[in-house]
Amino acid sequence: MTERTIRTALISSDRSFREMVKDVFLAHEAWTAPAIEIAAPFSAFGENELRQIRQLHPEVIVLDVADEPEMGIKLAQFLSEANPGLRLVASGPQLPNELLLAAMRAGVVDYLTRPTTPEAMTAAVERVRQLLGGNTKEGNKQPGALFAFYSPKGGAGTTTVATNFAVVLHRLTGKKTLLVDLDLELGEIALLLGVQPRFNFVDMVQNFHRMDAELLASYIERHDSGVHLLSAPYQPETAEVVTGDEIRKILMFLRRHYDYIVVDTAKSFSPATLAAFEQADPAFIVTNVDLASLRNIQRGLPLLKRMMGRGEDHIRLIVNRYNGASDISLKDVETTIGLRVFHTLSNDYEGVSRSINSGRPIVLNGDSKYGADIQAMGRQVTGLKAKKKGAKARLSALSAPLGRLFGRGKAEEATKS
Repeated sequence: MTERTIRTALISSDRSFREMVKDVFLAHEAWTAPAIEIAAPFSAFGENELRQIRQLHPEVIVLDVADEPEMGIKLAQFLSEANPGLRLVASGPQLPNELLLAAMRAGVVDYLTRPTTPEAMTAAVERVRQLLGGNTKEGNKQPGALFAFYSPKGGAGTTTVATNFAVVLHRLTGKKTLLVDLDLELGEIALLLGVQPRFNFVDMVQNFHRMDAELLASYIERHDSGVHLLSAPYQPETAEVVTGDEIRKILMFLRRHYDYIVVDTAKSFSPATLAAFEQADPAFIVTNVDLASLRNIQRGLPLLKRMMGRGEDHIRLIVNRYNGASDISLKDVETTIGLRVFHTLSNDYEGVSRSINSGRPIVLNGDSKYGADIQAMGRQVTGLKAKKKGAKARLSALSAPLGRLFGRGKAEEATKS
């Protein structure tokens, strides 16, 4: 099948750079040399150069910003606004994060730091060609599974559970796994992974109109465990610009590019939380065995069920920091909330605290009962064979304080099967 011609322009005042780019194009039969070549510096860029670009209506522009990066990015912005769908491959010096973000917002889908090698240019142009050619294999891919983690009470350990669960998913299956921090005001997944993100979810929202697989890769942090991260913003006030509709669109987009999406939500019924529950399959509610946590779940569960719209079998209850010695039993929890306990996670306060302080998920240490419980949970969710545990211990009757809180009758009545 004959490759279609992609209309391409080359803008650079550096002759050696122009020759290198043309050599790259000519070395590949599937590509054609840039239809126009503009050697004018940005300071001399005028109507004649713009006329050439308008007449060609290019799909790709290779833009050299080495001499004047800021001016080059402004030109990229102008050209993108005038040519919807235009993809720019830029090359220049190492840019500070603020200027690199401005380049991405201007429509630059790949930025190559000088000196630019023919190999790097070849890879960049091929990525853009594949994007423009339409990757049918990617387009036919089934959407990835999205797991939402939520707790109605702070301090339940939801972020730790979600982070370690994502690592386990990737290690068990080898599939592409993305952690999304949707606690847009005070998200902490980056801290738990020990990374310092350059960009975040709000940056992605602001540039979503240009988003494709290549630009997505620029917003993602890659952890040593193999898990990818889309971080929450560091400044909480930036979260105010994000709407529920924008979050829904981004989550649907991410599901086309990852096998597993693990979403950590805020401890409130924010637009982000509700959007995550809409798409979750399943959603996990994380709780501790204490009255305040259980009461908040009972109050919020009807709304969460409505948001999912697929029945309560898609909502799974995780009891965190469980040691079996509480006055409130698992049976009490199930009776009170109306959900079966899907999984329990052992109480390993010291081990989890060390892992958070070191920025290394506890499942990577291999010697924690908590980590083993997360591993078992991952096997259960993925359908991999799990080790059988002993029979569950019979649990105590509902305590008086729990009965009073939820308006139950006698303890004996609350525990009847």
